[in-house]
Amino acid sequence: MIHGWLDDPNLGMMNPCEEKLQAYAARLGGKEFQARMQAEQRIRVRRGEGQGKGFFRFEPTINLYAFIRLCLKLSGFWNRALRNYFDIQVVRNTVCIPHLPREFEGYTILQLTDLHADLHPDFPGRVKEIIAPLEYDCLALTGDFCTCTYSDHTGATTATIEIISGVEVPIYATLGNHDSLAKVPLMEAAGIRFLLNEHVVIRRGEAELYLVGIDDPNFYKTHSFQRALRGVPRDVTKVLLSHSPQTHTLAAAAGVDFLMAGHTHGGQICLPGGRILMHDRSAPRRVLAGAWQEGDLQGYTSRGTGSSGLPARLNCLPEVTLHILRRGSD
Repeated sequence: MIHGWLDDPNLGMMNPCEEKLQAYAARLGGKEFQARMQAEQRIRVRRGEGQGKGFFRFEPTINLYAFIRLCLKLSGFWNRALRNYFDIQVVRNTVCIPHLPREFEGYTILQLTDLHADLHPDFPGRVKEIIAPLEYDCLALTGDFCTCTYSDHTGATTATIEIISGVEVPIYATLGNHDSLAKVPLMEAAGIRFLLNEHVVIRRGEAELYLVGIDDPNFYKTHSFQRALRGVPRDVTKVLLSHSPQTHTLAAAAGVDFLMAGHTHGGQICLPGGRILMHDRSAPRRVLAGAWQEGDLQGYTSRGTGSSGLPARLNCLPEVTLHILRRGSD
């Protein structure tokens, strides 16, 4: 059971829902589970405090998104920004891994991230339309299914399940900084396998590829490479799902071959040319969008499939990403 934080009179006792989630401590890790439950309870009790860093630290004291909406409308950009929200691009990213087993040549992972699936009622149908004709071997969801951190997750969970309802390949996911652990049981019942500081082995014949997932490293900071990589041989191919790219140095040190992330939205509302105006400073600019490298580690940070706060994008179109694994170097 969880101890320590239960003594805080502002947080109260564990509710029945949290008692049911206790089973996930064995997967997430006892210390990590305790930290996540404590943080989630604090968000519920003190919902006005927010999670903001950098410019976003002002989010609890001003209605940041209402201010951005007003600016877009006054400048005449609102309608364009709304159209861009639905203009989801299919991006293909080739990942060359020297020791990739020959059996995995061309293995393709479709990444969806930062869906914030409850933001607009037409969004789930649009994503389904975009991914329906695509061919891929597995689907990776790298967190932030909800719009509001502290709101009821059921709307976003239902919308996400609708998006993946026609998918016939294995689906893996990690939680983001907007996500509660409470959504995991429903989503796993729908066929989405969460990697909570865990890994799975994907086999083709005698060859193996290790898909590794860590819990949110951004706000909850409940990620654990030690747990996620426990039992993983060092010389195998390792692909990491990390909600945020801020783990790039840790992943490189751990011998990960390829890291896919989201979280940044690529800025969402950018200057011409995609220059990011605002970010939370959790990672350097060079890893905030697109392909990048850290030593031998290759990485990719998606601009996000949905949007945060507002169904609006400027100079930064949303994306779904097909990562195609190739054997060899660039």
